[in-house]
Amino acid sequence: MGLLRNRDYRWWFAGDTAGASAVALRAFVVPLFAFGLTGSTVLAGVVGTLTQALGTLAAIPGGVVIDRHDRRRLMRLYAASGLVIWGTITILAATRHLTYPVFVLLAGLGALLAGFFGLATDAALRSLVSTTEYPRAAAANQGRDAAVSLASGPVGGFLYGLVSWLPFATALVGYAIAGLATFGIRADLRPPAYDQRSIVGDIASAGRWIWGKPRLRHLLPMIMVVNFAVGGIFVGFQLWLLSQGFAPLQIGWLSAAEASALLLGSLIAGAVVRRIPTGALVAVTLGLLSLALVPTVASGRYGVILTSAAVGSLLIPSLNTGLLGYLFGLVPPELQGRVQSVITVAVGGLAALAPLTAGWALQALGYRTTISTFLALLMAATLAAAASRPIREIPRPDAWDTCPL
Repeated sequence: MGLLRNRDYRWWFAGDTAGASAVALRAFVVPLFAFGLTGSTVLAGVVGTLTQALGTLAAIPGGVVIDRHDRRRLMRLYAASGLVIWGTITILAATRHLTYPVFVLLAGLGALLAGFFGLATDAALRSLVSTTEYPRAAAANQGRDAAVSLASGPVGGFLYGLVSWLPFATALVGYAIAGLATFGIRADLRPPAYDQRSIVGDIASAGRWIWGKPRLRHLLPMIMVVNFAVGGIFVGFQLWLLSQGFAPLQIGWLSAAEASALLLGSLIAGAVVRRIPTGALVAVTLGLLSLALVPTVASGRYGVILTSAAVGSLLIPSLNTGLLGYLFGLVPPELQGRVQSVITVAVGGLAALAPLTAGWALQALGYRTTISTFLALLMAATLAAAASRPIREIPRPDAWDTCPL
């Protein structure tokens, strides 16, 4: 059955898109709002690092909860928590009672709840589509995410330019739709039963499962370094332009340029993933991204950053579709929540330091040193992926079943 003829998938996709739109909009505005409150790139970076770190840590127990409880209810709790937290921020900001410490506290609480419940929607997808449909669903999600990113930058910048708290108020609509969409899903979203232990025991069992997969032991360190480096570069671009006096809308167009490339790349992602072995795609994508970003070391001009970010992003949807489809398409349904949480912590734990590192480095070391250091890390990870035989051997999707994790 085609994805669009799957009624439950359509409701899931609508709700997930609304939730993703809310997250993208408020995530874009958070550093701008923090900078507006403090005038400091370091303090703006602190908010980004804190929220990422808390969300990542909360994913550990969250993964166990997702594998134990009805994922439909958890999706509703995720939407409700987003409404409460960001609704409170909106009210305080609109009444001019929101200070930087309170903003950090509430944003951190929102990140904790999002980390705890947020993976439920991804885990639920495995109950709605088959393993053979999963790569197509992943490609559709990549296209959707690109479209959301394309809109979130300009829209967020425009709304912020009108009233600083307006993007947060707009994000509340997305959370509301995400919660309501769960009522349209008829499938049973309760996870398969398994031999439950303590939370620590369940997490440990997922960790042992991951450690017992040789290919994952090669993939995870590479992904960790890449996410940290790319996060540092793109947050660095945003904070640099902000510190140079560029308007929020102009920074939004930078995100839109990157998202336009991601959207274009998502249109060909399915064909690329089917034709190019996933292992080779890793090296090709990271190589293109690294080379495209080289000019930004020599020049911090707006046009150079915008062009390099767009060109380097073209193949990222293909890489994400291939790797995510390979990884989670082979994870058993009863382990989806816990495995996703452990991988999220491993990957996101280091990436959470990127905003703080970028903010500090820009202020202490300057633009060129900051970007060149992050880019050197990205290039090192690219070379490591190209040299790794277990990564190079990952085949096309039609042969994934013959290439165990």
